Amino acid sequence: MAITHRHITTANEAGGSPLLPISTQTNATTSFYDANKKNLGRKHTAKQLSDKSVAVVAALAFLGLLTPMLLFGNYHRGNSSSSNLRSALGDLGDGPVPRPKNWKTWGYHGFRDNFRCHGYLSDRTKPLPTMEDWETMLKAYNQVVDPTYKFDPEIPPTQGYRLNEDGAQPYYAKLSPGKGRGLFASRDIQKGEIVHDGNKSDVVFPDGLSWKRYMFALPRTMACDQAEWTFTQKFKEGGPMRVVSSLNIAILMNEGNTILDVNVQPEDENGNPSEYSAVFYAMRDIKKDEEIL
Repeated sequence: MAITHRHITTANEAGGSPLLPISTQTNATTSFYDANKKNLGRKHTAKQLSDKSVAVVAALAFLGLLTPMLLFGNYHRGNSSSSNLRSALGDLGDGPVPRPKNWKTWGYHGFRDNFRCHGYLSDRTKPLPTMEDWETMLKAYNQVVDPTYKFDPEIPPTQGYRLNEDGAQPYYAKLSPGKGRGLFASRDIQKGEIVHDGNKSDVVFPDGLSWKRYMFALPRTMACDQAEWTFTQKFKEGGPMRVVSSLNIAILMNEGNTILDVNVQPEDENGNPSEYSAVFYAMRDIKKDEEIL
């Protein structure tokens, strides 16, 4: 999954209670806007471990010779390792995770480690979120953050949101064999066309503490998804750093393996790449069913 990182930040910038560092893999924040993408940032670039190495690590973990922090670090693993790690570490179940006494001090990696997200997030066979999943996430957001926030009344979150008066987004979500969740062009897209407008889909948290409360209000695997989807961003130069996520399939956009793979980027109203923009434009013509990166 992708992430374009807009700006590296401190805990205080994000609202006082320590939320960050969000990602040390790209020295930037976590989001669906990527680091390989214009050096502005998006989701963590997956590091691969060999099956042999994973088996050794899982065995050591099972014997108690590695702590979860040393075991997990920042690595994403393939499907073969996920089941090994889940077996070695046990399963917390999929209900909300109880708050420990020190939950307010957790940063991003604290949530990933303590929620045991790594095996789940590295599983490239996990299904797309269902409408029920999105409604559960919305209910938690309404309870903890903003009781007035609603989905787009015309377009369900399984399809995105209205991009303009013509209706649905020019992309759809699907599970790609060997790659996992992603977004793909639902039609031919022309260079310079708006592909994604985060102003219509992003949800903003007033501070890091509200995001942490939201995480504890979710079932564990949904919280793990939100941990991967959350990012921080300034919306204007000199503006405050905000904690941001999304409640529809727009957040499933992946990063390219190289800058040559990238086909969309955030730009300002003058067409210049911008770390403050949430509007993504096609950098070149994109063919129907090509992945949006």
